[in-house]
Amino acid sequence: MSETPQQTRALGALPAMALVAGSMLGIGIFIAPPVVAGQLDRPGAFLVMWMIGGLSALCGALSVAELGSMMPTAGGDYPYLRRAYGPGWAYAAGWLQLLAIFPGSLAAMAVGTAKFQFPIVFGEYYDITGLLGIPLDPSMIWAVLIVVVLTALNHVGVVLSGRFQVALTGVPVAILVVASVAVLLTSEHGGAWASVDPESFELPGISAIALAFLPVYFAYSGWNAAIFVGGEIRNPGRNLPRALVGGTLGVTVLYFMLCVGFLTVFSMDDLANTGEAGTAAARSLFGGLGVFVVTTLILLAMLGSINGTVITGSRIAFAMAQDGQCVEQAGKLGRFGTPATALWMQAGWTIALMMSQQFEQLVNYTSAAMLITGTMTVMAVFVLRRKLPDLPRPYRTWGYPVTPLLYAGSSVFVLIMLAKDLDPSVFLGLVWFAGAWAFHRWVIAPRASVPAVPDNA
Repeated sequence: MSETPQQTRALGALPAMALVAGSMLGIGIFIAPPVVAGQLDRPGAFLVMWMIGGLSALCGALSVAELGSMMPTAGGDYPYLRRAYGPGWAYAAGWLQLLAIFPGSLAAMAVGTAKFQFPIVFGEYYDITGLLGIPLDPSMIWAVLIVVVLTALNHVGVVLSGRFQVALTGVPVAILVVASVAVLLTSEHGGAWASVDPESFELPGISAIALAFLPVYFAYSGWNAAIFVGGEIRNPGRNLPRALVGGTLGVTVLYFMLCVGFLTVFSMDDLANTGEAGTAAARSLFGGLGVFVVTTLILLAMLGSINGTVITGSRIAFAMAQDGQCVEQAGKLGRFGTPATALWMQAGWTIALMMSQQFEQLVNYTSAAMLITGTMTVMAVFVLRRKLPDLPRPYRTWGYPVTPLLYAGSSVFVLIMLAKDLDPSVFLGLVWFAGAWAFHRWVIAPRASVPAVPDNA
């Protein structure tokens, strides 16, 4: 599992942490609260769900930090799953990420950003269908442009995209923190926050909890982003765990502050019907100019999240291709030292998903797939401690074995409840996974076991 010789360790601790924070801080924190409020009509239960989501993400980050520091290489989950479970399971999980998780995340975030933030920021210039002569929804055109432009940026270098990531993450995060604190200190504590009492923390039925947790899980996704570029992080034994845990903790605190802020502005019913909570809260608090400023900050954060996902997702195809499990060209670096083919393959499939699915379906489709692969990767900590006990581990999972079990337990619980309610997103993810595993088991593996025939035979 050594790093690819052509890769250079160009990312320092700050860009790596910005990659984690930026990958997490996406459209989810602004579109998930209304969905959660629709399932949990009590403000205390609403906050508990976000705390559970943050705890789950932190447990996941603490767990995979051990894997990343132990084997700092490109490809994210794939190399760890291969060592832990074998090539068939890694192949299935890798293709689930290639076909569902990363392009699904990119599609959902790009469509959400183009649908909610772009109309406010660009105003009358938003509708470019007449200029381009393309009979499509303007949000779809903008979403495609977002993916294409950020893919092109990553094509020309990881250092440039890393610096871009720091700017896109640091500026909006800093200002959103200040704005959240100001709202909490100056508001009259109305809205749903005024009705928070011990009884409001009572959780509803199990099915409602599972349905509420899925968008929360999507909002926290990205906590494992640094392991996808482990081969490009300087001093990974120290910087990679710091990036994973520090980025996850910082975003968890910010999310909780934002959610409390939403509750001071809206009643639970109003929050459930806002569509996108960030812009709606800005309109309620600051009026027209405030909406423009806050929406611009949200847009920067969204672009940072999308950029982080473009960086990390492309490294899966790169790692799999080098292992002979994806198109050969995807495993090669272009003239700028980046996996150019893998980047554009990802962009193409992302655009295809945009054209074929609705926004809510994309979120559920992606989240269910994340639950499957995330659980397998976290549980790999147990397997690799048994299979590779002597491999150096610069960082060992804090709270082991409780932390990985907490993450895996919460994920399995949600998957079971969603399957019980016949949620199609779960079955689609399982079908992709099972199909890829079967293809490897009965097509790829037999071919690999057949010895090559000499040319002169």
